[in-house]
Amino acid sequence: MSQIHLDENRKKVINFIQNHPSATYRQIRKELKIHPERIFQNGIKEAFKLARVKLPRTFERKNRCVRRTIVIDYIKKHPGAGSLEISHKTGINLNGSFKNIGEAYGLAGLVYPRTIKKKAMDRRKEIINLIKHNPQITIPEIMDQLMCNPYRFFNSTQEMYSAANLNRISGNEKRHSRKEKIVLDFIKENPLATQREINLACKTKIQELFEGGIKEAYSVAGVEFPFERSILHGVALKEIKNRAQAFEEEIALKLKGYGHVNRLVKTKRGFADIILERNGKKIIIEVKDYRAKEISISQIMQLNRYLEDCNCGLGVLICHKKPKKDTFLIGKNKIFVLEYSQLNEITTLI
Repeated sequence: MSQIHLDENRKKVINFIQNHPSATYRQIRKELKIHPERIFQNGIKEAFKLARVKLPRTFERKNRCVRRTIVIDYIKKHPGAGSLEISHKTGINLNGSFKNIGEAYGLAGLVYPRTIKKKAMDRRKEIINLIKHNPQITIPEIMDQLMCNPYRFFNSTQEMYSAANLNRISGNEKRHSRKEKIVLDFIKENPLATQREINLACKTKIQELFEGGIKEAYSVAGVEFPFERSILHGVALKEIKNRAQAFEEEIALKLKGYGHVNRLVKTKRGFADIILERNGKKIIIEVKDYRAKEISISQIMQLNRYLEDCNCGLGVLICHKKPKKDTFLIGKNKIFVLEYSQLNEITTLI
């Protein structure tokens, strides 16, 4: 390497260090493609001196003995310093050099001025009291309340409950019990709630929590079950069923003007409401008398199953109010959603 080329490379490295005071050997090699040890007699250390840049704190690795000496000297000069202050000022983590800050103060010939607020026995008592007061409490809740890890003072959850003279409650049992409490509280606040309302509000299934279902839940909650609501609900269901049947009969009667109508045709996976035959072609028709809810994909898939069972490629779902998407192509099958007022469009589809 010529002297001119050597001087240019030295300038490049010095300029780079001046612009990047925390630069490492690896960064210089990556950015400049230069080996500092080949152009500086004392390597990268000489380059930092020539650039008049202070060497990074991590430039020289300190062994454990050196780290302990630095910390001890700092404590002697600052007798009231805590672990955070010492680490911040010296750049040394006490955990890697001492068992604890008390050891560091002892080696410095001083007594650590601060006392530990809670001893191990005190923490154990606090944890035990929490479990006795609320056996359903979880480990994360104990950690939040006491700001400590209970497994530092107990080997297992079983040991915690044994110390509290209680049988251990598993995580599944705690979740089950909490869901029960949520349901019971909801029933107390809503004494006329239905099973569906409870399941939706509490995000659970009441029939899985209580063997006796909703009636047992009302009994445990101390709320009288609203039998009058069940009677009214049964009457309402009967009215809805009769209304749906009348709507289906009305549709079938009108469709007879377009071709041959077969009702309640059995398939492999259920009963199709209507099969209309016209000009040698078949179309499967499902009738939904929904007033309060919209047609969902489940009804579309139900009709598609009937099309597959009957090897028929065209289906129509008739309702009072069709959804935004009213045309579906599933494999070879086409399904259209029509409102009651659009019945005459069936002749065009078929």
